[in-house]
Amino acid sequence: MQLDQDLINEIREKNDILDVVSQYVKLEKRGRNYIGLCPFHDEKTPSFSVSVDKQICHCFGCKKGGNVFQFVEQIENVSFIEAVRRLGSNVGVQIEQVQSVAYADDNMKMIEMHELLRDYYHYVLKAIEEAEPALQYLYDRGFTDEIINREKIGYSPNINHFAHDFLEKRGYDKALAYEAGLLSRNEENFSYYDRFRDRIMFPLNNSQGHTVGFSGRTYKNEEPKYLNSPETPVFQKRQILYHLDVARKSIRQQDEVILLEGFMDVIKVTEAGLTNTIATMGTALSKEHVIILKKLAGNITLMFDGDGAGQKATMSIGENLLNEGISTFVVPVKKEMDPDEMIKEMGQEAFRDYVLHNKIAFVSYKLKEMTRQVASNDLVFDQRLKEITNDIAKIKSPVLRKKVLHEASELFKVDFDSLNFEVSKYIPQSAPQFTPGPRIVTYSKPERAERLVLKHFFKDKYLFLKMKDHITAEHFKKQEHQEIYIALTGYYESSDQFNISQFLSYVPVQCQDDIISIDEIAINEDPSVEEIEDYIYVIRHEQEELRNLNQLKQSLSTAIKEGNVTERDRLMTAIIDYNRQKKLK
Repeated sequence: MQLDQDLINEIREKNDILDVVSQYVKLEKRGRNYIGLCPFHDEKTPSFSVSVDKQICHCFGCKKGGNVFQFVEQIENVSFIEAVRRLGSNVGVQIEQVQSVAYADDNMKMIEMHELLRDYYHYVLKAIEEAEPALQYLYDRGFTDEIINREKIGYSPNINHFAHDFLEKRGYDKALAYEAGLLSRNEENFSYYDRFRDRIMFPLNNSQGHTVGFSGRTYKNEEPKYLNSPETPVFQKRQILYHLDVARKSIRQQDEVILLEGFMDVIKVTEAGLTNTIATMGTALSKEHVIILKKLAGNITLMFDGDGAGQKATMSIGENLLNEGISTFVVPVKKEMDPDEMIKEMGQEAFRDYVLHNKIAFVSYKLKEMTRQVASNDLVFDQRLKEITNDIAKIKSPVLRKKVLHEASELFKVDFDSLNFEVSKYIPQSAPQFTPGPRIVTYSKPERAERLVLKHFFKDKYLFLKMKDHITAEHFKKQEHQEIYIALTGYYESSDQFNISQFLSYVPVQCQDDIISIDEIAINEDPSVEEIEDYIYVIRHEQEELRNLNQLKQSLSTAIKEGNVTERDRLMTAIIDYNRQKKLK
C-alpha cells in the first residue's frame, strides 16, 4: 500500500509528539525538553527525552525512538502504514484499514484467532436462543447493550466443537489453537475440543488493544466461576493490565491509576465515570506490572474488595509500590463488598463522590489497620513503630509526610518532633536532577570532520548540492554516515528545508542515534567555502591514506610469500612509519 508523502507529512504535523508519547510515558519538563522513564527498557534513571521543537523522541540508553510514526511503530509493534493509519485517525484523517495478510508469525496468528472468535462469540450472544439466559444474566447484573457492545462481551455455546470447527474452516492449525489456549486436548487420543463452553466470554486485551485471551464466566453458579485463558506466548498474566488500552489516555491526563481487583469491577467503575481504572488478572502484582505502572503515572490508588483477600492484597501491593517510590493511595471498599456492589447500593454519582472523598495515603491506611494490634501488644507496638517510621520516610510529598506523621504520633502516643527526627534518618537524599543527553565521545579527526560536514549539510541544502561533486558517500568512513549522506540526496529532491522529524523516516533505524547527536552539534552558522573544503580534505585524505596503507599491507603479504627479505623489511618500516605518524596527528 503506497501512501502520498504530502498526506504523511500532514498527519505527522497534526500529531504533536509530546501528546502521543505522553499517553505511554509520564514526562517532566527539563529545560527545553521533556524526560521520562524509557518505555522500551527497564531503568531507574530517566534516559528518554522528547523534543517538542524537533518533534522527535530518543532514549540515550537503548537508542530507540524517532519521529511520531517510528515511536508508534515501536511501542505498538505495528507496521509504518498501520502507524500512519492510527495517527491519522487521531486527527480526523482517515486511511483505509490495512488489509490482513497471511501472517508468518505464530503469535500474530494466535491474536488473529482470538479476535475472530471474539467477534463471533459477541454475535452469538444475541443471535441464538441458547444464549438468552446468559444475556439476561448480564442485564440483571446491570450490563446495558451499550456496555456489551463496547466491551464485545460474547457467549460460547455448550458445544464441544464450536470454536474448533470455526477455526478449522478458516484454515487455522488446531495444534496452534491449543497452544493459544482456545482449544483443549485429550491426551489419550490427542483429539481437540473447545476450552470454553456455555460461558459468558469477556475478551482480554493487551496494552495495544489486541485480544489475546478470554475470561469465561459461568451464569449458573457453577465452578469455577471464572475460567481464564492459560498462559500462552501472547497471554501472560504478569504483563496484562486489563483495560489499559482504553484507560491510558485518562491515566495520563489525571496522572493517576486506579487499580482494581477484577475486570468486572473495571467495567462497572468505568461506566460510573472513573475512566482511569485498570485491573490485574487476580490480586498478584508482578515486577512487569510495577515497571508499566511507574511509567504510566506518578500516583497509584488501590481499590480492592472489602473481604480478607482484598485487604491482604492491599497491604502487600501497597508495600510493593511504596518501596518502588510510587505515591500510593487507598480507597477502602465497604466490608465484604466489591466496587460493583457499592455502585449498586449507592448509585454512580454517590460512588464517585465516595472515591473522591475517601482516598487516603497508603501509610495512613496501614496505620488504621494496625490500630487494634498496637493497643494491646507492646511487642507489636515496638515492631510496628519502627516499621511505620521507615514507611513514612518513603512518602515523597513533604506535606503528606507531615500529615501522616501527625497521625502516627497520635496513634503511638509519641512526641511529633521525636518521631519526625527518627523519620528524617530514613529519608533518602535527593539525587541531583539528571538531564539525559548524548554521552561524551571523543572522535578522531576524520570522524569529527564527517560529522561537521553532515551538520552543515543539514543546515543548508544549497551547500549540500554545491559540494556533491567534491564528496560522495564512499568518502565517509563510518557506515552510518554513508547512509545519512545517501538519505540526504533523496530527501532534498522533495524538500528545501531540513526537518529532523521528517528526515528520520528516510534512514535506517541504526542511524537515528548519529543523526540526533549530529543535529545537536553547535557550528558556525555562516561557514566559508574554505572551511567546508578543509573538512572534505580531511575526509578524503583519510580515505586515500587508508588505501595506501592497504596497498602496503598487500605488498608485504606478497613479499613474505616470495621470501623477499629486503622488500619485506622495507615495507614493514613503511607501515611502522605510517602508524607512528598517524598517532602524532
